[in-house]
Amino acid sequence: MKRIAVWVGGIALLVAAWGITQVSPGQELTESSFVETVGIGERAVGRQMAVTVTDVAAAQRISDGTGWAADGSWVVVDVRAEAVTTEEGAVLGLITLVIDGDTYRASERPVSLLRRVLEVGAPTTGSVAFEVPASLRDGEAVIRFTVSDRDWRLDSVVEFPVDLGTLSWDGERELAPVAGGGV
Repeated sequence: MKRIAVWVGGIALLVAAWGITQVSPGQELTESSFVETVGIGERAVGRQMAVTVTDVAAAQRISDGTGWAADGSWVVVDVRAEAVTTEEGAVLGLITLVIDGDTYRASERPVSLLRRVLEVGAPTTGSVAFEVPASLRDGEAVIRFTVSDRDWRLDSVVEFPVDLGTLSWDGERELAPVAGGGV
């Protein structure tokens, strides 16, 4: 009788272990980001940064204050950002625009807020620009900010949804100069 109880107990433990593996979250969920989604003009706070998107526009040609310019289909995002509690690691490391599942990184060519060090209590303002295919003038998009430049798993991500169809396409737009903070 004791031997049967041991076998039944062992089988019950195996079934319980199998059940736990079926209801445990997968790797995608356990490594997911901490996302805060707010609208344009609203302040979002992540682990090391506070970000406000103040304007989103589109243009066929952009330029910066240094004389650099480029033609194409550009989405320009004006931003105000600052460090939250410490300046250590508070850098706008990765800024992306996601449209229909495709991810576009902020351009490194113009002078922009990309990779700018942020300061506590001293907001930095400026723009970032995304070059997108000319056919992408409609649809929903999401602008994402994080301090990590490679891997944002298990880190905070700030998102701003935008409807590309509501943007007017200007002929030319100059990026806002980087100002404030430690610039």
